[in-house]
Amino acid sequence: MYYEFVLFLPYFAPELMDYDEIVAHVKRLQPNVESVSDIEFIENGWSNRNYRLRVDGDLAVLRIKNRPPVSASSEVRYLEAAVGLTLLKYDLASGDMLTKWVNGKALYEVSIPPQEAAQYLHALHDSIPTSVERYNVHETIDNYLEGGQVADMIRNSYAELVWNAKSIRGCHNELNAWNVLKTTDGFCTLDWESAGDNDPLFDLVGLCYGMNYSDADFHACVRLYDASVTPEHLRNTRLIYQIREHAWAVDRIKRGSTKPEIFKQTVLTLDEVTRLKTQTCPVA
Repeated sequence: MYYEFVLFLPYFAPELMDYDEIVAHVKRLQPNVESVSDIEFIENGWSNRNYRLRVDGDLAVLRIKNRPPVSASSEVRYLEAAVGLTLLKYDLASGDMLTKWVNGKALYEVSIPPQEAAQYLHALHDSIPTSVERYNVHETIDNYLEGGQVADMIRNSYAELVWNAKSIRGCHNELNAWNVLKTTDGFCTLDWESAGDNDPLFDLVGLCYGMNYSDADFHACVRLYDASVTPEHLRNTRLIYQIREHAWAVDRIKRGSTKPEIFKQTVLTLDEVTRLKTQTCPVA
């Protein structure tokens, strides 16, 4: 069984900035900049506008936040610890930032086997600081679901599910195949806005779904990462992850999205929750 990972387009239509506006943003972050050129809008942002550009001849990425960050100082902590990502400047008030451009291929473009995925996850979690923020999975789901139209299977599965973190450490929490680049030096992880203490298995589950792993590869990655994980905890973590992904899509629809990809996500996640519910602690 493979889980189809879909490219989820922005639920908003971003208002693109003209050249002068972009230059003004860059110079607000880096007042001594002399030249800004080769500006290119990067597609697929969900809540930000991202531009690749040259700043005094060097490739960089400018992120413009559409909403103020929830905890800017915490995001900076995670960004500074991110392996392979160089933070040039971060504005705490707006969340706008400049980072160096990273050459690499996102994991939706290149496949990695379970052993390499497990090795990457170990290195990632060793680099993330703990006790900076806490990512509360249940609170996130509750906020997404409030006021939304949710399938009975999802509501009932969420109400019945008993999921608690078995261990706690700094995690990324949005480890999809667009947020991980494979480079000549290893891996670079992007998008740290949801980082916080959580069960590291949540990251593993997100990465395995993003890689479209079969159940056999899924469980191989888990065994290589942490052989002590029980089938029950794995199944429940897969369920809570899928419920969060479903809830995210419900929230976007509630906010007015008409993107077909968002509606497709509600169907795919519902199907996967149904499949997992009909199995008894699936094992490889």
